[in-house]
Amino acid sequence: MTVKKNEAGNSLPMIVTEGVTVNVLPSELYEYVMTTREVAYGYGTSKYSIQKAFLRNNTELSEGKHYITARTFCPHDTSLPHNAVLWTKRGIIRLGFFIKSERAKLFRDWAEELIIRVDQERDLFGVVKITKSFPSKTKANRLTQERMVSILAEVCRIEDKELRMSITTKLMGGKPNDKN
Repeated sequence: MTVKKNEAGNSLPMIVTEGVTVNVLPSELYEYVMTTREVAYGYGTSKYSIQKAFLRNNTELSEGKHYITARTFCPHDTSLPHNAVLWTKRGIIRLGFFIKSERAKLFRDWAEELIIRVDQERDLFGVVKITKSFPSKTKANRLTQERMVSILAEVCRIEDKELRMSITTKLMGGKPNDKN
């Protein structure tokens, strides 16, 4: 997915698949929203098909969750009709259940991958996982044969027999209570 800002600075083209680019409108509340026209283009169908799917399935689509009106989104913007429907990510996905075009399959795949990629950064409770970065491996923390012999030589100087045997067993990869 490639995102570039256009000259107007308000809509962002997103490449869905090769040859299919849709424009999204950035939103603080929904991350982005899309017009019915752009959703239709993404799904490879007509605006009319999206509107029919909306009417047929209006009990499954909630305002404020799956869609909003332009009046709600940007009350002072005159570039969109005040009653235009803008689709949220949830709405775009929900619409995908109702549209059966070939491109709809590709569009659903794109949406699914995008969501999964974002979700992989979170745990089950929505907390963003922080990947621990480890310092580059150094030879100082590796247990080479020479280091093992050196450590065992030091362990032999321990007077407490149980402690000496326990450390030796652990270094050799066995369990402390093993009696070999």
